[in-house]
Amino acid sequence: MTEAIIVERLDSQVDRVRDHSAQIVNRRIIRGIEASVARCIRQGRDAIVRRLAELDREWDVDRVLMANFAIMGGVAYGVGLDRYSYRPLLGRRRTGWLYFFGAQLAFLLMHASAGWCPQAVVWRRLGIRTKSEIEAERSLLFTALEPALTAADALNGGPRSVPQAAS
Repeated sequence: MTEAIIVERLDSQVDRVRDHSAQIVNRRIIRGIEASVARCIRQGRDAIVRRLAELDREWDVDRVLMANFAIMGGVAYGVGLDRYSYRPLLGRRRTGWLYFFGAQLAFLLMHASAGWCPQAVVWRRLGIRTKSEIEAERSLLFTALEPALTAADALNGGPRSVPQAAS
């Protein structure tokens, strides 16, 4: 498996998150895909099937970001409301956490419209992959499961067929 095949498959698809990611991060993820596919092929069919099952459960970066926004936004909103409802004697209400909640909503909108947000950079550096990267690994593993043509079959134009008796 070469890195060029993986890059070709990924470049044929539009992926805004990959386009906004640092090239060093994209290359590291591609090398990880290549190593994973090569390891599974060396270990055999059972390893490929297990890896395909793992890929079915793997979260892509968009899903991780949505969970991140929900958790962080919920915490910021809850703490913001609690701080806002507490009013010290003759003091101002604290709204700082509500600004943090607003920033989370702005980042969510930024990711939806541009495919980039500060949290995406962090998750990508931690190795969370895009859906197209997961699908590229899945397609390479499915290809490895199919019986390959031998060199002689390829020269003859296809797999050898059993000659049928003339009727």
